[in-house]
Amino acid sequence: MTGLPTDGQIVDPEPSILAPVLQPLLAYWKSRAADRLPARADIDPLDIPRLLPFLYLVDVEPLTGGTMPHRFRYRLVGTGIVERNGSDPTGHYLDDFENRPFHETIVADYARCATEKRPVAAERRFLDATGRRWPYQRLVLPLSENGQDVNMLLGGNAFADQPENGGRRGR
Repeated sequence: MTGLPTDGQIVDPEPSILAPVLQPLLAYWKSRAADRLPARADIDPLDIPRLLPFLYLVDVEPLTGGTMPHRFRYRLVGTGIVERNGSDPTGHYLDDFENRPFHETIVADYARCATEKRPVAAERRFLDATGRRWPYQRLVLPLSENGQDVNMLLGGNAFADQPENGGRRGR
């Protein structure tokens, strides 16, 4: 899709390596960041209406003990993502979907963004409800109510125009 490594992460990506639809999202987030992490209240969806179908908000809940320092809950998921997904994950925790393909890459991207408090971009694969594999690019941006601790993620997905191999996933 772009200059990102396949199935790899980039922290603090250069805008030029992002899919064109994600470049304005990164620029918007940076314009709100100034000298601290922006809060959810700093983000106005009316400022970025063209991106809304492919945006999502994820609550970041701190955990004590266990293998992961955070738990992630979908607060809002855009209609374009819901259509590709075949269902709406809004209100559900990410670990509710741990048996789904590619779950571990989502966890890795969200966790790195929340832990490092910096934007994370990744080239990934998505399995839609019909079994087709779609290449896509994910951009995850940290948000913070107190300017320091990440309590929410703002993300965007840019899907390829067609699935890999033009068809269904083999069994």
